[in-house]
Amino acid sequence: MGISSSGAGRLAFTMAALIGALSGLLIGPTTTIFYDSGFLIGLKGFVAAVFAGLASYPLALVGALGVGLLESFSSFWASAFKEVIVFASILPVLLWRSLSDPHGEEH
Repeated sequence: MGISSSGAGRLAFTMAALIGALSGLLIGPTTTIFYDSGFLIGLKGFVAAVFAGLASYPLALVGALGVGLLESFSSFWASAFKEVIVFASILPVLLWRSLSDPHGEEH
């Protein structure tokens, strides 16, 4: 097909590095820098991905916007529990997905 696999790999790695660097530049001024600085951000990103179903990037964007709105509203109503509310919101989603997708018998 004329697509160089090494060139495509290099392009994917470069794009991932640029997106990571841009994300670090944007989040850096709002947080303090410690060894575990991105841990909560990563966990909230995982919650957003689970909301979206781990299937597509547009759904992941919608899930991230949903988690952001949930965190904003929860920090307004109960600021001490904003992380608890965000992380506890994954439980109904996982329960609903588990009940709606019947599992087959394993051998």
